Amino acid sequence: MEQNNHKFRLRLNLFDAIILVAVLLVGAAAAWIGLRSGGETAPTAAPVRYTVLFQKMKEGESALIQPGDQLEDAVKNYQMGSVVSVEARPAEVQVLDQERQVYVNAVLEGYEDVYVTVESTCTTSGDGGALLLGGGYDFRVGQLAYVRGPGYMGSGPVTEIERGAEQ
Repeated sequence: MEQNNHKFRLRLNLFDAIILVAVLLVGAAAAWIGLRSGGETAPTAAPVRYTVLFQKMKEGESALIQPGDQLEDAVKNYQMGSVVSVEARPAEVQVLDQERQVYVNAVLEGYEDVYVTVESTCTTSGDGGALLLGGGYDFRVGQLAYVRGPGYMGSGPVTEIERGAEQ
């Protein structure tokens, strides 16, 4: 009798190689996704108050903006929160003083700057810089906001953001 000592030899054809590579790719992708998202926590909602400056509105038109008004983005209709307070100040512009050759602030007659404080809930975006309001609108200080309320529209920069405690 002859002893059967055949060495194991792995024979792969093209189909077997394709299946093996596909299984390895799926396993690597699953491991990468599992390791990548393992340390992150779910975003938490927090209250936020921010101020939008409507510049050079005609005098008296700030009376249209009332506390409690629901605001939305005039471009994509995102909900932006509700008005908390409205403050109207005389509009100021910079003009060149011809004698001293410097720019000075001067009051612009017939116009006013309106500071609208809005309250909403927000989450922090992935890059940590922008805030996402409850409706999905992202914003930063200095960004131009196009705002629509009941009976009025306006645009202006976000001048201040106050974050509340996370919930």
